Amino acid sequence: MAYLVIIDRGYRGSAEAQFFDALYGVEMLGDQLGGMDVVLRGTSVTAALAGAAPPPALRVGPTVLNTLGDPRRSVGALVDKGAAVYVDEPGLAALGLADAPLLPGVTKLDTARLAARWGEYAGVWFL
Repeated sequence: MAYLVIIDRGYRGSAEAQFFDALYGVEMLGDQLGGMDVVLRGTSVTAALAGAAPPPALRVGPTVLNTLGDPRRSVGALVDKGAAVYVDEPGLAALGLADAPLLPGVTKLDTARLAARWGEYAGVWFL
């Protein structure tokens, strides 16, 4: 039985700690726990947009940090591993992205309806 992970904030992490972003964590934990489905809400819905440019490199003085994570790559990896990835329709609409194309394998839905299915999961986690 899979777990359901709900992510509300589109946070990429921090360069200082070579961060651990939530999507990467879900991918790794899903491997260990037998599967995780993901719901992207709030600003995290942008991680499922198709055709978006990769995150820009960050320049700090003469140093260019180009190792920051790409949330779209993480979403694609989750889909490739068989995770169901859902994007909240109201979240897309709130950001003016209601008609934006999504990455292949991502499903748009009103996550308020998904709450009725929480009992089908081993657990529901909010990250």
